[in-house]
Amino acid sequence: MKAATIREFGSPDVFRYEDVPTPEPGPGEVVVRVAACGINRYDLYLRMGAVFTDISFPHVLGADVAGSIVAIGKGVTGFHEGDAVLVAPGYPVDPVDWNFQPDNQAPSFEVTGTHTWGGNAEYIRMPAPFVLHDESKLPKDQVAALPLVLTTAVHAVETLGEVRSGSRVLVQAGASGSGNVCVQLAAALGARVAATVGHEAKIDFVRKSGAELVIDRTNHSFADTVLDWTNGAGVDVVIDNVGASVFEENLRALRVGGIFVNFGLVGGMKTTLNFRQLFFRQHQLRGSCMGTRDELLRGLKLFAEGKIKAHIDRVYPLKDAAAAHRYIDSRVVQGKVVLLP
Repeated sequence: MKAATIREFGSPDVFRYEDVPTPEPGPGEVVVRVAACGINRYDLYLRMGAVFTDISFPHVLGADVAGSIVAIGKGVTGFHEGDAVLVAPGYPVDPVDWNFQPDNQAPSFEVTGTHTWGGNAEYIRMPAPFVLHDESKLPKDQVAALPLVLTTAVHAVETLGEVRSGSRVLVQAGASGSGNVCVQLAAALGARVAATVGHEAKIDFVRKSGAELVIDRTNHSFADTVLDWTNGAGVDVVIDNVGASVFEENLRALRVGGIFVNFGLVGGMKTTLNFRQLFFRQHQLRGSCMGTRDELLRGLKLFAEGKIKAHIDRVYPLKDAAAAHRYIDSRVVQGKVVLLP
């Protein structure tokens, strides 16, 4: 089969479009023909060696896969060849942990395509319990644009952020793939949403996604703007997928007793914490990594109901994976970028 492989860490130039062995299913496994594979910023971190350095080469990235069943291993029930499916964007890779709850806290949980091969190829082999029927009947590129960001959004916004009707929420990077789904989800839950963007050209896109207030953080202090918007109180919840560069201002925009949820590193991995501020303002700091299978199913239900939409910025052929990664690196993306084998 053809695959976009990496054989070393580095820039997008490390991608090779080459022939690799087509996978065969073992017991309890299925093979999925990949129709589309969404790209997440996590894939860029993996490519650079910024997350793990113990990955074996050649390696195939890609967590968000939509496709169809082409081969079924011994002992697998509930699937037939030709079934439309999507792949869980994260799962415990050790079968010993398959019944661990919540599954995203299992010792062997990882994003699909981290150490096992992902979906930047014509086929992917997966444990059958972590393949889901796709009943959406929507185009495959739309389906592949959502699993990881949808799971992440439900876990960060609804589960950890405890967002509900009437909550005031600040979402960082509201035009990014993950940020935009967080904006949509918070609005669908009945929250009042403020969001930041890195360019004024993205403001209209984010406003149409459900944000009441959209702030170009390159020209304005988002913390000051949010405090004005909330009459000085601050928001109930901050959903942050940026990281260190906005940490201090995020806490300044957060009300006393408010919840801060982080799941992103693009703005840096290390910062300082003022414990005096933490003590007196009683902020709740929560780290979020992906989410559970049940949270993915919850998100897919909202997707099927039309409450969350897949916004695709660009689609690239698989052979142009390097160009797709460069485009995401440019930070002009509005929504998701998807690869088609």
